[in-house]
Amino acid sequence: MQFNNSQRLGLDIDRHIALDAGAGTGKTTVMAHRYVQHILSQNQRATRLLPSGATIPQKGMGALRCPARERTDLRDWQGLLPTETVAITFTKKAAAELKGRIRKLISSLRASPPKKSDTQGYHDPRITEQGDVEMLLSLMEDAPISTIDSFLSSIVSPWLGLVSENPSGEQISEEDSILLREEAIRTAWRLQRGTDAIEVGMSGDLDEFLNARNRLSVRLGGQSSSAIVVRGLMKRSLFVDEASKSMGNRGTNIKPDNLDNLFIDPTENILTDWYENFRSNIEKWVENWLDGGSHFVTGADDITGMTRFRYVQHLCNYNSDNEIWKLQWIWLVSHAIASASNLNKINCKPLYRSSPPNSQGWPSGLLSKTANKAMSDDVKEIITTKAESISQDIRELMNTPDGYLLRSLGKASFLLNPIIDEPTPIDGQQAHPPRLPTELPQLPPSKLMRLDTELEIEVIQDLFTVNNGVQDILTYLKKTEGVSDFDDMHRYAEDLLLTRCPSVCRNWYPQTVVNALDSMGEKPWLDDHLHRAISACKKDTEVHADLMRRITLLRQLRRSYRAFIIDEYQDTNPQHFRLLARLWGRRYLEKGELRPPAGEWDPTVCIVGDMKQSIYRFRQAELTVMRRAVDIICQINNDESAMEHRLDDLKKSHSARDPRPIPGSKGASTGFVQSSQLLTDDARRDEWVSFVEGDNDEKIDSTSIQRRSQGHIEMKTNHRTLPRLLNTMNYIFQDTFSARHHMLPGPWHAESQDLLSGRKSDRESKIEWIIPCREETSELPEDLNIAINTFENPESTNRDLANQLLAKRLVSLFSNREARVRDFGNESWVGVSNPEHKIMPEDVMILVSSRSRIPSILEVLEEHGIPAIADKQGTLLERPAVRPLMSMLRLACNPNDKAAALEVGESCIVGLDDSTLHNFLSNSSGNQIEELSKIAPTPELSSLLSRASKLVSDNNILGCLNMIVDHSDLLRTYPREGDRQDVDNWLSLFQNILQKEGGDAALTHLRLRDLEDLGLDGPQSTSGGTSGAVKVMTIHASKGLESPILVLYDIFSIGTRDTSLSSKDNVLVTPEMIAARIHPWRGSKKPESGLWTLASMMDEGQRLAERRRQFYVALTRARDRLILVGSPEKGVKIGPDGVLNLHRKEGKDNMGYMLLDGLAHASIEAGNTGCVWSQGGLDQAEKTLSIEPSSLLTSGLLPKDCVEGIAVFHHPSCFDSVTQNSPLSRWKNRLEILENASYVQPKLSIKSTKHEVNFPSHSLDAAWKCKRRHWLSMRMNWRSEPLNLIPLKSSESYWPSATEFGSLFHRLLEIGLANPGIGSPDLDSTWTDTQANNLQDEKTLDEVLAQSSFSEPKLVDRVKSRMLHLAQLVDDGILGKLTKGGNFDGMILEGLRTELPFNFVHSSAKEITRQKWTPRGSVPTTNITQVHSIFDGRADLVLALKGDDGKSYLQVVDAKTRGCLSAFNPDNPADGHELQTGIGIESPYAKTDSEIEILTKHRLQLTLYCLALEANEERKPEHLRREILPPAILIAASGRMVRMDDEDFKKAKSDLDELISWMGYISAVDDNHPAPPCSNPGNCEACVFFEGTISLTDSDQS
Repeated sequence: MQFNNSQRLGLDIDRHIALDAGAGTGKTTVMAHRYVQHILSQNQRATRLLPSGATIPQKGMGALRCPARERTDLRDWQGLLPTETVAITFTKKAAAELKGRIRKLISSLRASPPKKSDTQGYHDPRITEQGDVEMLLSLMEDAPISTIDSFLSSIVSPWLGLVSENPSGEQISEEDSILLREEAIRTAWRLQRGTDAIEVGMSGDLDEFLNARNRLSVRLGGQSSSAIVVRGLMKRSLFVDEASKSMGNRGTNIKPDNLDNLFIDPTENILTDWYENFRSNIEKWVENWLDGGSHFVTGADDITGMTRFRYVQHLCNYNSDNEIWKLQWIWLVSHAIASASNLNKINCKPLYRSSPPNSQGWPSGLLSKTANKAMSDDVKEIITTKAESISQDIRELMNTPDGYLLRSLGKASFLLNPIIDEPTPIDGQQAHPPRLPTELPQLPPSKLMRLDTELEIEVIQDLFTVNNGVQDILTYLKKTEGVSDFDDMHRYAEDLLLTRCPSVCRNWYPQTVVNALDSMGEKPWLDDHLHRAISACKKDTEVHADLMRRITLLRQLRRSYRAFIIDEYQDTNPQHFRLLARLWGRRYLEKGELRPPAGEWDPTVCIVGDMKQSIYRFRQAELTVMRRAVDIICQINNDESAMEHRLDDLKKSHSARDPRPIPGSKGASTGFVQSSQLLTDDARRDEWVSFVEGDNDEKIDSTSIQRRSQGHIEMKTNHRTLPRLLNTMNYIFQDTFSARHHMLPGPWHAESQDLLSGRKSDRESKIEWIIPCREETSELPEDLNIAINTFENPESTNRDLANQLLAKRLVSLFSNREARVRDFGNESWVGVSNPEHKIMPEDVMILVSSRSRIPSILEVLEEHGIPAIADKQGTLLERPAVRPLMSMLRLACNPNDKAAALEVGESCIVGLDDSTLHNFLSNSSGNQIEELSKIAPTPELSSLLSRASKLVSDNNILGCLNMIVDHSDLLRTYPREGDRQDVDNWLSLFQNILQKEGGDAALTHLRLRDLEDLGLDGPQSTSGGTSGAVKVMTIHASKGLESPILVLYDIFSIGTRDTSLSSKDNVLVTPEMIAARIHPWRGSKKPESGLWTLASMMDEGQRLAERRRQFYVALTRARDRLILVGSPEKGVKIGPDGVLNLHRKEGKDNMGYMLLDGLAHASIEAGNTGCVWSQGGLDQAEKTLSIEPSSLLTSGLLPKDCVEGIAVFHHPSCFDSVTQNSPLSRWKNRLEILENASYVQPKLSIKSTKHEVNFPSHSLDAAWKCKRRHWLSMRMNWRSEPLNLIPLKSSESYWPSATEFGSLFHRLLEIGLANPGIGSPDLDSTWTDTQANNLQDEKTLDEVLAQSSFSEPKLVDRVKSRMLHLAQLVDDGILGKLTKGGNFDGMILEGLRTELPFNFVHSSAKEITRQKWTPRGSVPTTNITQVHSIFDGRADLVLALKGDDGKSYLQVVDAKTRGCLSAFNPDNPADGHELQTGIGIESPYAKTDSEIEILTKHRLQLTLYCLALEANEERKPEHLRREILPPAILIAASGRMVRMDDEDFKKAKSDLDELISWMGYISAVDDNHPAPPCSNPGNCEACVFFEGTISLTDSDQS
């Protein structure tokens, strides 16, 4: 592939890289190629400086696709393995796309020049065997290419037992997580005593929690308001954790001084100079007014207190070097010289007429010239003129972002902890209202109030206390449910990677060790805190041993990965950065291995992102994380450049190395690619990429060259957007990201980046603006058959008008009809040229700011016959097509419920009128579904309801609902694609919850009602992509997408009403702090709060900055044409001069004004200052734009390389008229069609097909024992969980679960069992690789136990001791003898395979006709002629044996650990488990009753393994086939390997064939097939469905 220079620099794998990739610059392509270069290149930073991964991955499908001789041994692979190359993406969809691209690149590799017919292949000389491609593809299955959440989960899952006392593997759904959160909050407010709190899992000072909760309830305005605040904290748990570290001691013992950094840090570079300048001007201003005898001042003095002027004069008498003091001084002076209503604006209008304002009952303190009678006019003129001059200097200083920042921070600091005295009060003044103490009065003391410092601090501490308590309750609820969520996984990851003291260790590690582990610094990849912890615990051997085990594991995990590629880094949050960076520290090294790199990071790291596209603050993403990471990468690269000389041959001054081989050079084949042109171009490619050369001959400035040399690469060539449209956007974005728009200075602002066009196309760039203008109105027609003209309807909103114009414009584009713009001067129309290519609905994407806009857009598009679909449309359970299903579910759960019957009867499912329903409900009783069937308006509907009643009586609620969807009028009433998606999503949600609730539809209905009560937090209506339709979505949802035509909808509303998601919850959370809105008295104003003022100011500044980034994301989705829709709130009017007049207000930071500001800047750059866009200059606030559509069509007044004109459509007359029908007419037409429709019996062709079904092998023996049990499990989906009316109490187990113990023993056999590897021509290396006997090896046992879910040292020791004992028994038994090369029963071992995968297909001929029920009777649909029963799995152990007779054999051995735990007696087998009695028996056959019983119990499963081996051998040449011996069981309790005898094996084969045939038949027949009877009615208590209090067997059987 041909890359530009910046893309080639992104392939540099010899250093860390920060790819700053602008929109459409091909970052995903670069990431995929970089990944492939990592795995192919022998020479790169990771291979030179780092040892290979700790373990060689399991050979997967590649080993089966090609033999070992055709591929490189993994231990000899020269590049990185996919399993040690991490790629992190933002979404699962992006991960799948990236993985797919990488697989495609790998699959196109060829070990030799490809043939002409092989157009997709290319030769890479680094691939020496074609089998290597298959091997790499197989390893890609387990490659860590995923989201950050999935990656962390994959790391944590094997070690859950090490970081959690109650590990749970089940991931809770988002909806269930919300329900548990709500339950935790309700539980917290129900607690009455400390003992209650203990019962729900709380710890710590319980009385303090209850007191804090009660105080919050009072101060936040009641329980409901407090719950909203706590809910807001829990939604942002990550930032709450970060803030707890910033504010005092994890949110406790907060001192006001601890918070000074919150105010000082943002002003570090500006405070001192600005303060000195401001103070100097203020002192001049004060001295000026005091000149001439101070008559302006003394005449205005108040006898009771300080006026505004006197207070400023008073403040000028004091000074301090304290930075907080300076901030508060700035605020108090600003507060005195400007009105309160203006101080929260950048342009705060201080010193109007050079004097402080008279407002809030606080007098100015200066006389006017007229009121000052004591001075001459000349003197007054001199003083006032000079005062105005000084005041102008003060205004220029204050009306800046820096001035706004400093006075706002000063205000917040003064509110929180005042250190300067307030003015002596004047009666009635409200500028300095009273402060509320911790003991609140019953009534508000004033209209305006402020919080006392002690009260504010106490509220914050109470918030942390209550949040921690509710989190404890939530943890307990999740433990009770046996689930975990992503927050848990992140906390487990933090504990596993030792970012802090692990939670499971906090109660037993010494406090000094805990404190050391909690003291990780600003560089999370460093382990300084671990060294401190090690020093603190040296005297405590148990703690030291546990800590060292965890540190060793961390370093081994680090060794697993040698390269990281992280996408969308601008949307990374601080926790994700910290966790990933923990893996970049020093890894575990064996003796004699390479020394670590000179830089601080071990693996090669590449981050990819675009700071201009950081728009996920609501997901707690922080733009500053990427900014910091870029700086770190540059610094580490500088360090390695200076100190790391092992890479000197891979580096060249002012250049980076392209790792791809060049065709024809250094022995590389000239068949590198198929295309001769590409081959020629690629052969001319230089190995080195210069930092000085840009893309497309672009000049590179010195700053960019330096950045490139440090690893900071800007990708600027856009391959998405047409050149002229892209250049127009560049000019717009130059202003969008200009510092003139910064409300607050800060690191959260993105910088503009001019993108270069890399797209070549004959298509024409276009910008269009739909700006509705109502020319006249008229009375609405009384006839409902006549459609209402939206533009003549006085009740239509601007948005209604815009919707109509947008739909008409899209119709004209799709149908290639004429469009025109108005020439007001000549009272004529000017035609707009249509595109030469065909435009389809799928070419259009409409972006909205809020999903609330979507329904009206879809409705208007449907009216105009335009297919459209939205990705989401609000809450799923409130969607119109879902409501009838909810009603039907309610009735199905309680068929006698008349209220539910009323809902169903009124719905489109039945469609009865009110009169019929009233009469019905008055007289009906019993089963309302049956009763409804009797009054159904049609025979088909009556049949449908009767069928529904039958399914409900069979407890097949899901079948009932599916039938309603398939055969009722539901989808005729709601025919949109979005409605169908809603129904599918609801059915899927119902099915998932039904499964979790054990098939109980009533409980499922209750759970759905709970989800319904969550409102916007509940499940959302989502739609998948649909071809052939206009796509409507939010700006956030469009991230990563593109469209030929981009419609940005309602641009003047995007940003006018959006508020912080946090502030809606009356709480603001940042990584530095939390703040809650205290409101004890409803109906009164909320008291002013210092922390709230600070947090809301910072939140507002970041929100406005993010909105500009959203604007960038929205516009850069466009490929060919940009359509802007909308007008300001008061609309656009036709002026007397015959043009469109658009008046813009001041201060509205919406996307419409961003567009106008950008056009103003572009027109000035074009030399058109004073045109329609820039009349009066760059600042267009409070100005009116006069828009002449016809002149803008020919010239957009923009620079020459931009779009040539802008089409402005203002009225339906701009398009050909399209006849519209009224809603009544449309319904009449639909009803007429339905009434005239006649039923046509479909001619169904009965298809003959085969039926395939998968079964688990472990179910065979249970199914043979009781076919009814199999039918209940497999056909009815019943769970074999015991139902107990009285909960069973369990004590802490002395042993792990039998399942886990068995898994550990199997793992021990897998990696510890000896293999003599004698070999045979028919066995490849996977069978014959020699391995020593490590069953009793200490390191092997430790490796096995490291994968356990438990970490308690005594339990680990017990299990280890038992494992050693069992290993000894195996070593002494038959298997041990064989693996040591001995002869047993005339056999020797040639080789073996552990965990051998198999696939077995059992085919049986059948004649089954399936029928489908319809309201008009059943119809045959399918004729099944063959049933394929498929079994997949792994055999524990397969032995390759050689007999004394010279024959070769295979034997399946299945290991069983029954009887190895509590009943096992290691000292006296005779007193132990009955399976131990076989110890010492030499026979290969079962000799004791217990051995016979265990062999019989698993005979069919074992036989299946043998049949799978037989089938595999049949595919080999006859001379290479091996005979399959009867299977054996390795009984761990005795070490005995007992096999089935020949007769039993023959019988088992026959029984297995009969069983599988029956199982396949049962799965293939219709649902109405009768259930098999219980196999043993007299002994049914042995069935798992009998366990517990309630039996699930037949009611008429014992």
